[in-house]
Amino acid sequence: MFKSRVRIHILLLCSLLLVAVGIAPVAAQEPVHVVFWDNLFAIVEDGPREEQFILRAIDMFQEEYPNIIIDRVHQAPDLGTFDQLLRAASIAGNGPDVFNQFAGGSLISFSPFIEPLDSYFTEEEIAQIVGWDSVHDNFDPSAPLLGVPYGAGSYFAIYYNVEKMAEGGVDMENFVPPATWEELITLAQGIKDNGVLPFAIGEQEGYTGAWVMATLVGGLAGPQVFFDMRSREVPINSPEWITAYNAYRQMYDLGLTNVDAGSTPSGEGQLMFTQGESAMWIQGGWANKDLYNIFGDNVGLFPIPTLAASVYPGGIAGGPNISLAISNYSQHKEEAVTFIKFLLRPDILDLYVALNQTEPSNHLQADPTVIQNPLLQMQAESLLAGRTIYPFDNIMPGEINNMFYRLNAAVFIGQMTPEDAANEMQAAYDAMP
Repeated sequence: MFKSRVRIHILLLCSLLLVAVGIAPVAAQEPVHVVFWDNLFAIVEDGPREEQFILRAIDMFQEEYPNIIIDRVHQAPDLGTFDQLLRAASIAGNGPDVFNQFAGGSLISFSPFIEPLDSYFTEEEIAQIVGWDSVHDNFDPSAPLLGVPYGAGSYFAIYYNVEKMAEGGVDMENFVPPATWEELITLAQGIKDNGVLPFAIGEQEGYTGAWVMATLVGGLAGPQVFFDMRSREVPINSPEWITAYNAYRQMYDLGLTNVDAGSTPSGEGQLMFTQGESAMWIQGGWANKDLYNIFGDNVGLFPIPTLAASVYPGGIAGGPNISLAISNYSQHKEEAVTFIKFLLRPDILDLYVALNQTEPSNHLQADPTVIQNPLLQMQAESLLAGRTIYPFDNIMPGEINNMFYRLNAAVFIGQMTPEDAANEMQAAYDAMP
């Protein structure tokens, strides 16, 4: 008892001495809160947390970094709404520390509010990740690094229902995917002649046209063409653009799609296909998981083919979807970088692929065995050829993209000529600074 009292007195005396000389006891470090705005990592609200990538990844991060709290704010998936909210918050300087954006033009449009990441990454770290060309300011490799690409991205493809193709007269035992757009049209015409709807198209939003035009124009003019359009070295209303638009509208003119394609939302086009109303459907790789869960081995895919006159035949349109960036007004930049680097680790990217089964990893140390979905395997094999085309709407500013989507639908159903649509878009871009 006496010894205990002595210890207490000594401790009290020490505390008094510390105060007397101006030295206070060290307080416990308060955790830092990093605000993360996310609208691109899809979650199912009532799904198990451990099966949803971004939620599980944040939980894993918190275990390793208990003093950095990630405050995830799930924003509306509508891109226009998200951009408006992010821009308003950034102007006011009270937006997120970390945010996602589509790689390319969408990210670049926020460059005034972005912290360049060049000084935070070593050459060795950068060398392990593929897709950096989509996140440099103005797509210039010597310009500031605005964000990090996340995942290899989605590539556009034509999905097909094996049974419906066979019903449409296609010999599926010996089926060879069409190598050109012309061969695709011939294939679709034969399916139609056998009483089966070749394509389910929901073009109300104009997205399908964007994917097709990326392939056709990029094939005709080469994979650099959309970068050259952004820099105004090549006009949008080029002969290649007109040729591609005319090729695309063939699908509707020849009756190879549903008659209401122009007024059908994208989601309804998907429903038509999954309910067995068509032989084929055009979509991005993000559909891999859902389609395989629905069809199993009764579904396959092949790349959207280029036109026969292409200078870049076999080019596959697509690229990194998600990018992660840090705001230049953030008060917690170092902690934000720690979070982003955690997400870029090969084991975390492998988890992303394993849980989502929609796109490959963009890390050179990726584990290929985590790809279980045969559709994703097909897509990954197609990408090995390396003939890719970064799409127009990933490169251009949002204002032009919104017009592009609207015009795609109008051209597709014959409400507007390819020439008038291309000229309208050219005039709008010429008017921009």
